[in-house]
Amino acid sequence: MTHGQLVRKLRKERGLTQSQLAEGISSRTTLSSLENNKTDITTSILFAYLERMNVSIQEYLFYFNNSTSTEKEVASKYFYDNVIKKRDFEVKERILDYQNRYNNSKDFYYCCLSIELKLFLNRKHASEIFDVEEDKEIIRVYLKNVTQWGHFEMSIFANCLYIFDDEFIQATFKTLLKRTIILSQIDTYQNDISIFLNNCIVLTLERGNYANVQFYIRELYKVSGKTPRKAYDRMMCSYYLELIKQAAGHKSNPQKIIDQFKELGFNDHAQMLEDLRERVLRKQTASIA
Repeated sequence: MTHGQLVRKLRKERGLTQSQLAEGISSRTTLSSLENNKTDITTSILFAYLERMNVSIQEYLFYFNNSTSTEKEVASKYFYDNVIKKRDFEVKERILDYQNRYNNSKDFYYCCLSIELKLFLNRKHASEIFDVEEDKEIIRVYLKNVTQWGHFEMSIFANCLYIFDDEFIQATFKTLLKRTIILSQIDTYQNDISIFLNNCIVLTLERGNYANVQFYIRELYKVSGKTPRKAYDRMMCSYYLELIKQAAGHKSNPQKIIDQFKELGFNDHAQMLEDLRERVLRKQTASIA
């Protein structure tokens, strides 16, 4: 289905004439030419049409792709939902696939996915499988050069946090807020910040930098009041604070929060929290010894 065909379909389903849809946006002739596949239009005009029809951009793209996920959405789903369950050789094949897609399309999205998969495999094993120094620099340079961060840049930074030192991460956090200020009006923005902060907390806990952990927990608590994730993030704040107390040898009960997640049916997440606690306490014991 072409854009023109889809716009016509959506318009007719909503009982609008061409004149009604185009009024104040474009000429009726422009809309007619689009629907008959005789001309293209600017994205601003298309978005205005969609707004008048009460169709979100995400919904439009879903319809345009025949109610199926786009190629990039499939790639993201594989990476975020399935990668940790796949065997190494399958992941290596996926890395090669993403590299080939990047070489053919020059779409940086696939370059980032291949790098993140390399970093994932390196962390999974005691010795590094890939030499990723050049890849790390690619990520650093890209993030440095983008002055207005969006969801894509925030996701890259959150997923590649551990290639940066603690000082860089904390310094960049304030810059991140400035670079995403325009996005603060979008609902998903606060969710992105929440995910980023949770990743920061886990990383700094694993590194034993409890001063930075306290900073990120305070920021997460503030952000949590503005998102649908409020209950989850507040529970996570409580868990992190209890874990810090336990690592410091004080009376605490992080297991209580873990059990609450289990009661809610989040057993996989509860297991992740138990694993994190073991890693943190093991590191703390080793540092004392």
